[in-house]
Amino acid sequence: MANRSKWQLGNINPQFAAACARAETEQNEITRLHGLTDIWLANEILKLARQARACSSYPYNEDVRELAPVSAWHLTYEARLVWGVIPELARRIGVVKLATNEIDWEIRELSDYELRLRVGYCIQNVGPSLNPGWKMITRELVNGNPIAMAADRLLPGRVGDRDDPITRNISEVARNRGVAYRGVWQPSLMDY
Repeated sequence: MANRSKWQLGNINPQFAAACARAETEQNEITRLHGLTDIWLANEILKLARQARACSSYPYNEDVRELAPVSAWHLTYEARLVWGVIPELARRIGVVKLATNEIDWEIRELSDYELRLRVGYCIQNVGPSLNPGWKMITRELVNGNPIAMAADRLLPGRVGDRDDPITRNISEVARNRGVAYRGVWQPSLMDY
């Protein structure tokens, strides 16, 4: 009985109990990711990006002119996020080696602040997904998005910065929930 979730006890609708147990599992995973050191978080987000790429419809090829016709997918926020933004973010907070096709020279030249903004804009413009990797990448910022957590490690947000979509989104929701937010996501933001 000790291994059972609190949602499996009592007279609760089984579908509701299953949904609550899934939410609790996700919250536990987010809390675990938040507690990781920078290098471990970097490895985890790179793993998520690779999982997301593996289940995406189109492969990304940096030199599409020679090897493949340009598809619309190559120009999307999703492609830029998993092929350029996340690998560069992971590199800056601790991953030592990236695959050659994970290096996006345009992204690499961005300042830490510009990379933080790019992370926010990409996450903001990618729809939610239940596919492996994508589920965590597309998680709402205020409820614990590991990519935004990594951006906080790279450069903490400044409360009141209206240009930063991560800080702007979390500040607004935290204010409505009555939870303090100081520019870096905390697990307490999930407790409302």
